[in-house]
Amino acid sequence: MKHKYKMATLFGVSHGINDFIAGYLLALLSATQHDIQFTSISFLIYAFIAFGGQVPVGIWIDKVREVKSFSLIAILLMIGAVVISYFNVFWAILFSASASAIIHVCGGAVCYQLEKGKSTLAGIFTSPGVVGLIIGGILGASSFAYFYVFIALLLVILFFLSKLDFPLYATSNSNETIELLDTHDFVMLILLLSIALRSLFWNIFHVMSYGNNLQLLSLAVAAFLGKLMGGFFSDKIGWKKWIFVTLLLSVLFLTFGKQYFPLVCVGIVCLQSAVPITMVLVQHQIKNSPATGAGLALGFSIILAGLPSYVQQFRNIQTNTLFLLVLSMVFVFCNGWILRKYKSK
Repeated sequence: MKHKYKMATLFGVSHGINDFIAGYLLALLSATQHDIQFTSISFLIYAFIAFGGQVPVGIWIDKVREVKSFSLIAILLMIGAVVISYFNVFWAILFSASASAIIHVCGGAVCYQLEKGKSTLAGIFTSPGVVGLIIGGILGASSFAYFYVFIALLLVILFFLSKLDFPLYATSNSNETIELLDTHDFVMLILLLSIALRSLFWNIFHVMSYGNNLQLLSLAVAAFLGKLMGGFFSDKIGWKKWIFVTLLLSVLFLTFGKQYFPLVCVGIVCLQSAVPITMVLVQHQIKNSPATGAGLALGFSIILAGLPSYVQQFRNIQTNTLFLLVLSMVFVFCNGWILRKYKSK
C-alpha cells in the first residue's frame, strides 16, 4: 500500500474510533442520566468543543506546524476518555470532544498535504465517522461491556502514528490546477451543505426515536459509501459537476423522502459525497493553512446545522426556513472573513 493511502486509512480508522467513543459516551449518558437538562447541556458542550473547536485548533496547528504531535495528543485523549468513562461520563465526554476537534483537523491537514487538490484521500479519512458514531450510539444505549477493548486498539494506532513520517507543510504550488471557489460558489456550497446537514440530523433523530437499529446502520453505510464515492468521482469528473448536483439531490431526498426510507439513504449518499471535496476546496482557498481549512469545512457546517435544534430546545423558538437562512448568512459571513484574512497572507 502506498504511503499516502496508508496514512489516510490510519487517520480514517482513528476518526471512526473517535466518533464511536463519542457516540457511545453520549448514548451512555442519555441512558443513565435522569436529569434531562444536564444531558442536553452535555450534548451542547460536546458539540461546541468537538465541532466549534476545530477552527481555533486548526489555526493553532497551522501556526506551530506540529501535526504529528497533535495527532498523538488526540489519540491519548481518546484513551483518556475510555478510562475516565468508568469513573465520570461527563468528564470523559469532554476528553472525547477535545480529541474530536484535534483529530478532524489533523487528518484533514495530512490528507491535503499528501495530495493537494485531490479529494480521494479526504474521502478515505472522513468516511468512517458516521459509521463509528452510530454504532457507538447503539452500543452505548445497550449493555455493552467491552468498551475498554478500544484502549488496546488506540495504543496500536498510537504506535503506528509515532513511526510514520508525516508530510511537511509546503508552500502552495501556483501550477496546481484545481479551480478555486468564487464568492457565489462558496455561498451556495455552504448554504446547500448546511440545509442538507440539517435534514440529515432530523432524519437520524427521527429513526433513533423509533429505536430501529437496522435503519440506523443503513444510514451509517450510506454515509460511508457517499464519502468514498464523492472523493473518488469528484477527482474523476470534476468537483463542480459532482458536488452541486449531489447537494441539490440530497436536499430534495432528505426533505421530501422522509416517508420512504430508501430515498433517505440515497439522500445521505448524495450529501456525504460532498464532504471530502468541500474540505479540499476550502483548504485550497486558504492555501498554506490546511488544518484551519479542515476545521472550517468539517466543524462550522455541523455547528450551523445543529444550532436551530439547540435554540429551539433552550429558547422554545420554532425552527423554520427563514431562521435557518439567517443563521446560514451569519455562518457564511464568518467563513468569508476568515478566508479573506488567510488569502491576504
